[in-house]
Amino acid sequence: MSKMKPALRIAKREIALLFNSKSTFVFAVLLPFVSILFFNTLLSEGVARDLPVAMVDLDHSALSRNVIAQLDVAPEIEVNYFPLNQQKGEELVRLGKVYGVITIPQNFEADLKSGKQVHIINQYNSNLLLPGGLEYKAFRKVIGTISAGVNIEKQRKQGVSMQQAMVNYQPIVSNNHVLANPYTNYSYYLNTGFLAMFFQIFVMLTTIYCFGADLKYSKGNKLLNITEGNLSAIILGKVLPYTIWFLLVGIIMLFSMYVWQDFPFFGNKLAVLVGLMFLIISNQSFALFFISVSNSFREALTIGSGFAAVSLSFSGITFPVFGMPTILQWLSQIFPFTHFFELLLDQSQRGFPVFYSLKPLIILVVLSIVPISLGWFKLKRLFSKGVFNHSI
Repeated sequence: MSKMKPALRIAKREIALLFNSKSTFVFAVLLPFVSILFFNTLLSEGVARDLPVAMVDLDHSALSRNVIAQLDVAPEIEVNYFPLNQQKGEELVRLGKVYGVITIPQNFEADLKSGKQVHIINQYNSNLLLPGGLEYKAFRKVIGTISAGVNIEKQRKQGVSMQQAMVNYQPIVSNNHVLANPYTNYSYYLNTGFLAMFFQIFVMLTTIYCFGADLKYSKGNKLLNITEGNLSAIILGKVLPYTIWFLLVGIIMLFSMYVWQDFPFFGNKLAVLVGLMFLIISNQSFALFFISVSNSFREALTIGSGFAAVSLSFSGITFPVFGMPTILQWLSQIFPFTHFFELLLDQSQRGFPVFYSLKPLIILVVLSIVPISLGWFKLKRLFSKGVFNHSI
């Protein structure tokens, strides 16, 4: 009980600082809620729709107008411009007014009816990967559907049944399954990663700030005197209020995704909450380790923010972990975000049984223990000294 009193005294001080210190308030209160609102608003549509394209119709036939109508119906693109020639269309692409220009050649209908192969030209901006890829995908889908209709109609005129004509046109049918982003919805996939990544950055910076500020202003030994040399009481008193606070913020973050935005969730909610708690604790553990090995407050903030930010690259959200070089695959395992993101996807979109999420949960527990253990003695010497080696 005697050890708890100093910890409670420090905890009360941290609760007061949470709302009275401008820097702590920004890191722990303001920025987390701003990021939740920002990302849920930015990617609210999920998938890009009605991307503007230009259409050059050099045939002006009933069939060319039918092709234009079918392209305009595609949800990904919208025909907004009708330049007189291909050069004018290319100019619109260079100016950024459209993402692609589609050209229907002269004698399009006549050549098609005479049995000749015709070409519809699609020029799109591949420098913009997402809109360019969506425009290309929509173009291929529509033109493929039209080509299939023409081919099947020819077979039908020759007395072939509809079913056989479809088999003749496409004897092999692909059955595609998307693994990484099964709903092909950028809001579901990217928000899940971005919100959790920024959340852990705020946990990291807040923890470093609440300890580093005391050490910067030579208050470390005073805290050690309050607890009679008990470092664990200092850590418990300073960390626990923020752990509880960020757990609440994390629950609000999950609520914004799976209730407000109605993201799919098919797994175990308790497993995600446990993972969230250990994501917070593991980042706090790393923050304390970075403080213990840093010579100044600024250096600790730099290392901590860099570690938290670069974890996005190693999580598999932009490039799959199994496709990385072996050394980077091993390196990705030291980042808590890698394992929380895996857990979150498995339990939300993939709906895996909890058994398959035990590995990331266990690793998060390990990452909550190892960093603070490695920096424990250096941290104690630092608090005994009361101040960083450098005052910046």
